Amino acid sequence: MKRWILLDSVDKVREFVSYTQKLSYDVDMESSRRQYLDAKSILGIMSCDIRKPVKIEIHADEEECQEYLDYIDKFVVTQAV
Repeated sequence: MKRWILLDSVDKVREFVSYTQKLSYDVDMESSRRQYLDAKSILGIMSCDIRKPVKIEIHADEEECQEYLDYIDKFVVTQAV
């Protein structure tokens, strides 16, 4: 399952990664330059242009990750800018 998110500050990146690291399943991120990163890596995310939305792919079924989807709702954007 995929979502577009915007992490446009260091504090948002830190908060997102801190929560995402606790998950038992993988979450990948695709930057605007088509780089694929581990969404649990703060260094990886900081290497991207955080002013632009990124696409994340959650490797779990919706039932398993519903709590995570609710959590990231504050970062979700409706479409890539």
